[in-house]
Amino acid sequence: MSLFDESEVEAGHKRLASSISVHIEALAASVDIVEKALMGENKVRADSSENADYKAISILGYRVVNDVAAATKLLDCGYFVQAAALGRDIAEVGMLALYFAENPEMISEWRLAEEKRRKLFGRPALKASILNIRKFEFLDEYFGLFSGFGTHPSAASIVAHHDGNQLQRFPYVNERLYVDIHSDIAFTTWHVVDAFGDAYRAYFQKDPRDLFPAETARFQSSFGAIRRSLPLE
Repeated sequence: MSLFDESEVEAGHKRLASSISVHIEALAASVDIVEKALMGENKVRADSSENADYKAISILGYRVVNDVAAATKLLDCGYFVQAAALGRDIAEVGMLALYFAENPEMISEWRLAEEKRRKLFGRPALKASILNIRKFEFLDEYFGLFSGFGTHPSAASIVAHHDGNQLQRFPYVNERLYVDIHSDIAFTTWHVVDAFGDAYRAYFQKDPRDLFPAETARFQSSFGAIRRSLPLE
């Protein structure tokens, strides 16, 4: 039972399907290859530590999958700020993926860190450790943009509650925000899954490009249509 009836908002946004088709394809291709890669390693391992590491890796992968699912649903319903907050989560997973691509042996330490996890694997620690600073800074930029717009109460989020004419208290149809946030989440997710592929190769010593050629081709081709995407304003 929903607190609000978003059916009219969803119907209004569904009419914009053609405007977000390339973003949805990029998200679908990203989700598909993550699921295939993780399920391909879903097997019983004699070493309990290896089993635990696989579960930890899976948690990160499926967190991205579920973030994408939740964010697109929230966008359909007109919850623009809340959808952007999930974009921040996706970017943060990407930072960890970059780190594990360079340090696959640290996955065990990450899952066991508990109260020290933030200190050892938080944003500042990763920034100081990751060698591929260009990719990190890209994700860090989107992390900051999604944080300012969606995660923290800020003046930047006012735009999500005003349609240019009046203040909107409840979910409503906003074509610009709907398309722009879809674009930014798709752009961020693609790069996060690309980093996840690097981490997958480093830890499992297998290349998803060889294991899943069709899915990889779809994933790579989806980037061409979204690469012009811009950050949230």
